[in-house]
Amino acid sequence: MGGLIVLVLGLLAMLNLTNPLSAGVFGVLVMMGLIYGVTWLTLLIVIRLSEIVYGALRSPTKTETAETVVGQEKTRGARKRSTLIAAALSFVPIFIISLNSIGSLSFRDILLITVIQIIAIFYIVKRV
Repeated sequence: MGGLIVLVLGLLAMLNLTNPLSAGVFGVLVMMGLIYGVTWLTLLIVIRLSEIVYGALRSPTKTETAETVVGQEKTRGARKRSTLIAAALSFVPIFIISLNSIGSLSFRDILLITVIQIIAIFYIVKRV
């Protein structure tokens, strides 16, 4: 949570204190990195909170125990999977901003980004 606050403050400082023309390539790269970081951490927080709410609302089955090795491995795999999915989804704002900045953002591009993200998430779910 603290990292998100630092990234948001850095993003706000970049937006208020710099100009893309004066910042140059490095400034634009830092800006894109800050946008990616804020998006990624926000998605991770939302995913973790939804896991907590789902875990609190779900009633455990009779065969489940909290301290099994298999359960710990499944939890570790689920966390890795959700982290990778959040990382893949965090590129969407970067794609949209990049396409908008060169003036070629259309419905076809949004559809293409959506298809690429679906393929990436499908690949993550199947491989991890």
